Amino acid sequence: MALLVPSTCPSKAPPGEHRVMHLLKNDPDTDDWIVLHSLDLAKHTTQVSGEADFIVIVPDLGVLVLEVKSHNSVRYDEQGWHLGHDTPELRGPFKQASSALHSIRKYLIGIDSSYNKIVMWSAVSFPRLDFLIKSPEWHDWQVIDRRKLTSRPISKTIRQILEHGRDTLMENQVRAARTPEVHASSERCQSLLFALRPRFEIAVSPKSRRKEEDQQLLELTEEQYMALDQMAWNPRVVFSGAAGTGKTVLAMESARRITADNPNAKIGVFCFNKLLGDELSKSLVASSPRCTVCNIDAWLTNIAKPLLTPEDKKSTDYFEGRLASIASDRLLEDNQYEPFDYLILDEAQDLLRNHYLDVIDLALKGGLAGGNWLFFGDFLGQDIFTRGEVSVEEFIAQRSPSAARYQITTNCRNTLPISDYVVSFGALSPPYSRVLRGDDKSDPELHFWETREDQTEQVSRFIKECLSDGYSMKDIVILSPNKENTLGRDLELHPDWVNRVEPYHAGTNRISYCTIQSFKGLEAPIVIVADFERMPTDQQQSLLYVGLSRALHRLGIFLNSDLKPFVRSLI
Repeated sequence: MALLVPSTCPSKAPPGEHRVMHLLKNDPDTDDWIVLHSLDLAKHTTQVSGEADFIVIVPDLGVLVLEVKSHNSVRYDEQGWHLGHDTPELRGPFKQASSALHSIRKYLIGIDSSYNKIVMWSAVSFPRLDFLIKSPEWHDWQVIDRRKLTSRPISKTIRQILEHGRDTLMENQVRAARTPEVHASSERCQSLLFALRPRFEIAVSPKSRRKEEDQQLLELTEEQYMALDQMAWNPRVVFSGAAGTGKTVLAMESARRITADNPNAKIGVFCFNKLLGDELSKSLVASSPRCTVCNIDAWLTNIAKPLLTPEDKKSTDYFEGRLASIASDRLLEDNQYEPFDYLILDEAQDLLRNHYLDVIDLALKGGLAGGNWLFFGDFLGQDIFTRGEVSVEEFIAQRSPSAARYQITTNCRNTLPISDYVVSFGALSPPYSRVLRGDDKSDPELHFWETREDQTEQVSRFIKECLSDGYSMKDIVILSPNKENTLGRDLELHPDWVNRVEPYHAGTNRISYCTIQSFKGLEAPIVIVADFERMPTDQQQSLLYVGLSRALHRLGIFLNSDLKPFVRSLI
């Protein structure tokens, strides 16, 4: 695979650029190539600002500047170029590519005059149409249209263009063109990258880059599209995936698709955590008005309300079976109750308890054995509430033998450095098959503390560094395995952070803190995991894994120094 800068195509880029990026990324013959995408040319030769869609650096050949046009139609007449429905323009795509080429050449020669000896050429790609227009203004071999993209590898086409460019320069007595392997050696190509890359990266602020990366979290991967296909083929599917594989995105998208296909369908979307239930409700209610979206205990309380007594609410087993039992009685008594047509459970591993499954069975048309349902869960690493009361294998065998299973293995939440920590500390086996987001050079920070005061000061320094890097206070969430005596509470009282820290709630503008258990299913740009003093059980390690996997951009881990042997055993 070529070195792609950036590693992904911006979400708002035209579809043709996405296609070209995909081909360059997956062509096995581009292994040692360097591809710069959307390079901002601040000193463009004819415009105040210009853009080269792709700059492809090919060792032993040279540099190709590629302009990409995503239009479905193109026409050229005396009025100029007619690209799709755009306003006609005199300056066509070939002149755009040529102008970008000369701007790049001029910039490079200004750095090092020997760059003048590298073969540089331009071309135009039309990924969505067959380009049949001919003109002396360009060569046929400078065109990469739909036919060429579908009939041969893109690496072969680009090599041929640069070879034609080299031959043309040789015909014009450009002696350096005879030895491209010297002037475009691997070392020289790397120097080109170092010369051009700052111009690209300075165009995007860290804040803008984070916004783009966060937008990608809402876009479906190819694996997720395949998972949604499973939903269309099977009425009952268990989707399994480790933390960060996009299960919640899939759950929400499933609800939207069901609503689009059947607007009158009654849908239930449930999870265990209240905070996650609130987030799901905000996301789905507007687009799916027939959806009941909340945490499961809130739904059960609403059903059981006419039968609940004060004594019920005070009982020690209220949330351990009594509430669900009363809700079941209410459903059996209510002849007017309309069952759900579809049921979707997010973080389903938290709901595999018999008292929940019994009432869900009653509430779903056709029941769990014959109804339409989708379960999304991490049935190994994140089982921190049910502790394996009912395994997913037992659930299928006992309640829904015809259910299908689908495994999701791509991490689309964490950056590569964070995902490495998640895999190590969570002892994930097998690990993620792929990490969608690359290495942003922000490695997680692991600190050990001796006293609680020491932990507070370490975290305080970490927060100040994050704020100085351009993050806001609302980006930062502190997660603890404890409800009492937490770092978040300590910081809330710290002189440096008075009125700047508060318990987590949606919409907060302050640094917030929360238990890992309550934050399960959610995510934040910066996550600080703290208050771990011992690791006596697998349950505690699962909590650590869940906490680490919540981080999008930055991760701080603060552990008691007694846990150093535990950490060494993992990494």
